[in-house]
Amino acid sequence: MVFGILMIIFGFSHLMKSDYFLPQKTRILLGEEKFQPYQKGLVFPNLFTGTLIICMTIVEKLEILQTPTFFALYIILAIIPIILFIANNNINTGRYWFWVNDFK
Repeated sequence: MVFGILMIIFGFSHLMKSDYFLPQKTRILLGEEKFQPYQKGLVFPNLFTGTLIICMTIVEKLEILQTPTFFALYIILAIIPIILFIANNNINTGRYWFWVNDFK
């Protein structure tokens, strides 16, 4: 649940255009012209991930779903923000995993 709240805080910080949670190397790598669109693309995936984690924690504590159904639903819903994160990287950097070769 704490991780979900943290992801929502990340989402709102990106929404307010605060670069407190992004490393300085990200700004250097992207440049000023691509940094804001990149950060804007992180808002929805972070908010969705945080909401998903909080909701699924509540579902787990209430024991509404059986274990296989719970895991299947969690995996299916977790694929959405992962795809959005990867698509944001691809749109703004031209690569799916932009940090692999540039951060040494």
